[in-house]
Amino acid sequence: MSEPSPDNNEQSQQVVSDPVAEPELKSEAQAKPESKTETKVTGGAPVVKRGNPFVLLLLGLAGAGVVTAITCVIFEKKLPDFLQPFEPTLDKHIRYGIGYGSAAKDWRNELLIEQAIWSSEVNKIRLGQNNAKPEIYKRDYLFYLADSYYRDEPHFAEAKAAYLAGRAEPVVPHQPGYDIGPSELASKIGYSAMRSGSYVEAEKFLKEAISLCNADHEPTRKMVNDGRINFCLDALAECQLRQNRLVEAQNIINERLKRLNMTSIDGVVEPYLILNYALLQEKLGKFSEAEAAYKKAIAQHEQDDKNRGATPGDSKDNNRMLAYVLREYARFLRSQKRPSESYELMDRAVGIMNNAP
Repeated sequence: MSEPSPDNNEQSQQVVSDPVAEPELKSEAQAKPESKTETKVTGGAPVVKRGNPFVLLLLGLAGAGVVTAITCVIFEKKLPDFLQPFEPTLDKHIRYGIGYGSAAKDWRNELLIEQAIWSSEVNKIRLGQNNAKPEIYKRDYLFYLADSYYRDEPHFAEAKAAYLAGRAEPVVPHQPGYDIGPSELASKIGYSAMRSGSYVEAEKFLKEAISLCNADHEPTRKMVNDGRINFCLDALAECQLRQNRLVEAQNIINERLKRLNMTSIDGVVEPYLILNYALLQEKLGKFSEAEAAYKKAIAQHEQDDKNRGATPGDSKDNNRMLAYVLREYARFLRSQKRPSESYELMDRAVGIMNNAP
């Protein structure tokens, strides 16, 4: 049937009620409470009388309360309230409170909450909301967010994006404040890019970090700058290895050895450098040398962990770089048709990552 025209509606409103049906409708109206919804038929057109809107509102609120209660029972977690100041929430979570070790909390959940808070605060500033913090804190919050992603492996792509966004913000001195120096920032962007497979971008920022460190002649920062240069060179070497540019990788490894006043990998105690040497030997087809270097890198990490009081299997056994080497060695063993040994190493690597960061 076609919909009634406006003229038909006007006519239907002027139709005289059937005198026979009218008493019957009145008796039905007397039998029903007025608070309920009624439907009357007048000249074939239904007319609906709505119930009390206040009752419907109460029913909606009651339903929302039931859903909230069920959610709390299922998740057994109190989610952060973004309508409240975020400082008290951060005080309860990882990195910001005192006495919260990796064994005390679920670090994955803590980092998720942390990332949600910083993302929320940055978005409030971007949208110009009334409860947003001043614009001068935007760079701080982006760096807090980036640091959280940087520690939350494998979210290196998100870390890189947040570091770049913070770097693009103007530097406005304020107290209290949080900032990252130019060379450290470039090295973090470069390493994040390398770990996420953006090798050209990684080379650009790692070389920038090295240049900034070499240009900084402040004596009090010499040790820090030297350590950062070594880290960036190691990351550059890995970047070349991942692209099968073995000559370039060998040159960087040689430069690292020269900085240590050494001519061979024997006696080196820096695990990242040893790992790169192992990767290079594997790609050159020197599998026995590669395996020896993988084992040496693992042993050096284990010694460093022992020096800080960590033993395999305990809550302090959370060295992500050790897990990284174990995964590479496990991959090597799989390529050598030694699956059972590979499985044991991967199992240990997963255990370490469960304790990280």
